[in-house]
Amino acid sequence: MREEPGAADAEWVKRMRALARQDAEEMVPRPDFPVFGVSSPRLEPAALAAYEQVNGAWTAVTLAYGAWDAAPGPYVAVKSALADPELAAALARAPGRGPEAGLLRAIDAERDRLAASTGVDEDEPAGPPRYSREELPAGAALVARHGTVWAARLDRPGDRTAQVTVTITGRGAGPEQVRLFPVSDLRPLFEARNEILGRLAERQRREPPPRLEPAEGVAAFRALAEFDLDGHARIRASARPGGRLLRQPANWGRLRSALWQRAVSEQQRLAGTSKGAADDVVTSVMNHLGHLAEQATWFSADARLRAAAIDETLRHAVLGEAVPSLPAQQAWERYWSDHMGRALRMDRGSSAFAEMESRRALTDGWLAAWTAWTRRA
Repeated sequence: MREEPGAADAEWVKRMRALARQDAEEMVPRPDFPVFGVSSPRLEPAALAAYEQVNGAWTAVTLAYGAWDAAPGPYVAVKSALADPELAAALARAPGRGPEAGLLRAIDAERDRLAASTGVDEDEPAGPPRYSREELPAGAALVARHGTVWAARLDRPGDRTAQVTVTITGRGAGPEQVRLFPVSDLRPLFEARNEILGRLAERQRREPPPRLEPAEGVAAFRALAEFDLDGHARIRASARPGGRLLRQPANWGRLRSALWQRAVSEQQRLAGTSKGAADDVVTSVMNHLGHLAEQATWFSADARLRAAAIDETLRHAVLGEAVPSLPAQQAWERYWSDHMGRALRMDRGSSAFAEMESRRALTDGWLAAWTAWTRRA
């Protein structure tokens, strides 16, 4: 049965349109490089999918055409990025960072987008990606095909080729069908983007929450910690030379949110604190374990030490136990307290150098306390 939008939906659309107008104003003057869109095939809706800035300057704009929530497509996205010849040359020389790897990461990003939009996880294709140089209607290009998705990097996207790199990604419409044109007005594409994202978010909000395995107290924290640490490990793997883009499973964000909120509720129950105070504890604990995963080599290399460190961190934070790693726990609390107060101190005139030195000293002390613990554990 078709649902008619109610008053709440109408109010939401009004807010999204107001936000779109605000975003559009930030695009004036428009990016100082050509931005390309799809002239054919005719796909609706057309919307701004993403944009990137560095130090306030526009560096990339991605326009999308076709239904965002239709797994078969057709759907085509065009990314126009400010060219950086020196960076391009360096990436071309780096192992696993050439144009082929860039196209495969674009394909992975499209699969992530579909999972986030539809809740559909596409299986990894059985065979490797196929690469070819082709003369397309949009121009000469290096093309990668992998399963139902393809990506193309144009050699000469337009008259101002020295300024822009154009990458096209699609499903359900082949690269031989796509023609481009320079887009001069991004305002309606901003508005369409906000309406699409809002409607997707509203649809997901109405879906039932993910079902979690029963867990209470420390066990609820541990389930969230293992989920987050697995995500950290996959992010690090994707950042290695030749690594594939991180593939996020469908509903990953909703599952993490459910795990997080359960941990917050358990902290409220055990400590008798407010939701805000409980959320602060969860935030500190997850950052503590995430920092260990990033900065302490033993944490990833030694399964026994990793399990013990997680267990003691959770027991100390959730139950207030005086665990053997207490000096490291206290060192983290000093670091985290300093971190949370840094923005306020900077507003009051604290120097960047002083803040950097303070952060380094606290980090070194925290890591040294954990290293000392590993010798006794």
